[in-house]
Amino acid sequence: MKRLTIILAAAAIIFSCTDRTTSDGIRVIDADLTGKEITDISLADLDKTVLEFSEKSIIGGIKDMVCTDDGGYIIASGTAGNYRLMQFDRNGRYIRDISHQGRGPGEYLNITSIFMLGDTLNVGSFQGFNHSLQRYIISPGGYSVIPGTESGDIRYGIIYMTATPDIPGRYIVKHIWNGTPGFSTPLYGIYDRDWNVVDTSKVKYPAGGYSTSFPFSHVDRSIYMAFIGSDTIYRADGERIAPAIIYDFGQSGLPADIKYNFANRFEYNRSHPDDSTHLFHNCSLISEDKVYACMSTASSVLIMVHDLRSGKSKFYRILGEDGEPAGLYYMFNAPDGRSYGIFMPSGKSEQNPAVYDISLL
Repeated sequence: MKRLTIILAAAAIIFSCTDRTTSDGIRVIDADLTGKEITDISLADLDKTVLEFSEKSIIGGIKDMVCTDDGGYIIASGTAGNYRLMQFDRNGRYIRDISHQGRGPGEYLNITSIFMLGDTLNVGSFQGFNHSLQRYIISPGGYSVIPGTESGDIRYGIIYMTATPDIPGRYIVKHIWNGTPGFSTPLYGIYDRDWNVVDTSKVKYPAGGYSTSFPFSHVDRSIYMAFIGSDTIYRADGERIAPAIIYDFGQSGLPADIKYNFANRFEYNRSHPDDSTHLFHNCSLISEDKVYACMSTASSVLIMVHDLRSGKSKFYRILGEDGEPAGLYYMFNAPDGRSYGIFMPSGKSEQNPAVYDISLL
């Protein structure tokens, strides 16, 4: 921790332009790397919880996760054809599988996302023709399956969703682009519990849009929603979706015809591997006082930490415990008020990812 303190003290000197607010109340964050420094941070310097690795508890990717009231984790693990719900305690010890892919009671054909409402774990299964919420009562002694619900005839496919007691009677969802030329699908939607549309976002997917899911950020009575490649973070309450944060990538040398087209910028980064300046937004986590934005250049993955109170940003390159660039699996806000990232500690395959406290960044 002494080493981390020294690093953070030095990083505090690194200054970026303060943010500004538009006439519509949208916060604009300076995300241009031009002229800014990057601080290397090793995962070895961060507090962590190792998720137990055994024959029974191998995590095959993280689709979504939630924190339980006792500080533990439930992780939706796997990929198409092999989804599992895995439960770990607060120390990372594997407890059990709650359910797995299948067609029996309490099983699912896929997992879109998971979220907790009280002691009830809701498992969204919305891809293909299977549109339902499976439900499980979670208790210290185990779990039990309770009847799920069907979504009915929703117009757009759903790639990610959540609900919270802070916004009663509502589902907040991220829609999946359907790939039909000339057909627009809203990025986000608010539905009531009978799946009637309350509001949808005004911004549409571009042609070739991505369908990757990333976590929502729950802050007070708001849900913040980020989308891969998009420069805009949206905020949803119970009635309305509106832009809340815009990343300004500045007036650098990025070609004008791709500056605001994230698909083209992604291809530019791939074709210019030596260009380490121009950023591509992967996902963001919003807390009460910070924005943690996972950004990538042509050569590395960075985390931009923006202080919402001071309006200043710092850029960090996260290195694994072996000194190599670390792979970020997920970010989330925990009930203890801290923000965490799930990273692979090193490049070894005989391990699970670990949960790291990124609140000090």
